[in-house]
Amino acid sequence: MKRILILAAVLLTAASLSAQDFNSTIKRWDDGPLTWDDFTPYSGGFPNISALDYSWHAHQVTTKTGNLKVTRMQTECYMNPVASWVNPNHRDPYTLLYQQVAFDYVELCRRQLQKELDYNEKGHSASELSQFYYSKADRFIAQLHEETDQGQDTSMVRFFDVQVKEQLEEFPKESDIPVFQKKNWGHGFQIGYGNEFRLGSAANYVRPFHGLQGGFDLSYKKVFLTINIMIGTGGKNPQQIVHDGNVWEVGEHQSGGSAELDLSVPVIDGPWIKIAPFVGAGIGFVDSVIGRDSNGKYLTDEISAPRFSAGLTLDIKYRRWLDLCGHDIIYYAIPVGTTKGYSESSIRLLAYVARTNLDLPIGPSWSVNFGLTFNGHNWDVR
Repeated sequence: MKRILILAAVLLTAASLSAQDFNSTIKRWDDGPLTWDDFTPYSGGFPNISALDYSWHAHQVTTKTGNLKVTRMQTECYMNPVASWVNPNHRDPYTLLYQQVAFDYVELCRRQLQKELDYNEKGHSASELSQFYYSKADRFIAQLHEETDQGQDTSMVRFFDVQVKEQLEEFPKESDIPVFQKKNWGHGFQIGYGNEFRLGSAANYVRPFHGLQGGFDLSYKKVFLTINIMIGTGGKNPQQIVHDGNVWEVGEHQSGGSAELDLSVPVIDGPWIKIAPFVGAGIGFVDSVIGRDSNGKYLTDEISAPRFSAGLTLDIKYRRWLDLCGHDIIYYAIPVGTTKGYSESSIRLLAYVARTNLDLPIGPSWSVNFGLTFNGHNWDVR
């Protein structure tokens, strides 16, 4: 049986066919069982009864199902009818079955190669993996050639046919959406709009804040830690405040915000929606302009205090991306490796209450907080 390495197959094909001609000439394993129409009649000078010119090739594909995009190296098993031949005197069912067994085993090796390409954790290159499975296919086909006498020992042909079919059933064809597992650690960020509304008597001193909401996420398994920061403007002081000898005059500009460390565990985490209650602790602060220095620059004073919060986040996932081809890791413009990963992009809605123990006259107070942010989170996969 003829054994062709992928490099030779590519070179021979590229020399004689354009890409379009190549695709119209080859027969893929998925196209169905072999027939004698897939072999060129030839009887000159070779001791072999027939020969199968087989190979596989890989190309990067991106598919989308719902909000999930999958990028992977997709392999295909095929044979070349132009270079495959049979002696016309041996066009019998068992010789054809013998070649079908060989073709089925090449497909089995392709499936094993596909799994390695999708989940290669040992860092082997695609060419190394391809060569390994080509060698595996070659060794089996040499054994098949020897033990079946090129398909003339019909009982052995049936034996190998049963064996290979069982292996194909045990190693099914890959699905369009690979099964994958996120590694334990992940990281992400959020950026968008947030606001805070004081409740009770504190609302007489502090205007609602509106401004930037952002932060960073770190996750371990199902636990998320988020640095949650909100900085906003609040209009003008509605009442005079005296703090540490500084006078906050009515009508001066006011601003404020908070910085927290939040802990959350999702109670719902599906393909489209994630809902996670959270608790947090940090600081809250209120600033006011209290005058100007000799150069005309604004002078400010700040009231800050510990802050505790509890609330809920709702993530609406508009895109998920599973990248099994790997992307470059760049550190200070130097490529240091590649990684495969899974990422989620979502619109996040935040709603929470907070207790901030501000100094008098504002005093300890409750606030209601809302946010609307863009959120992204990434994990390596295995």
